[in-house]
Amino acid sequence: MIHELRIYNCMPGMLPALNDRFANITLKIFEKHGIRQAGFWTTAIGENNLRLYYLLEWDNLADRDTRWGAFQ
Repeated sequence: MIHELRIYNCMPGMLPALNDRFANITLKIFEKHGIRQAGFWTTAIGENNLRLYYLLEWDNLADRDTRWGAFQ
């Protein structure tokens, strides 16, 4: 099992829109391609409060290449 940490850096005021996009659009596309998410995080206080962190779960690197490639 492999876990991949991905980080989005948002422009000020855009994090709510990115969270909404993931909740209502991206996760459905992930599901279609069999991409498993292990968690999502934001920072409430501090200088990194414009970031969305999320963790994806893969069986192995070949699984990641196949599924992420189909997603793109």
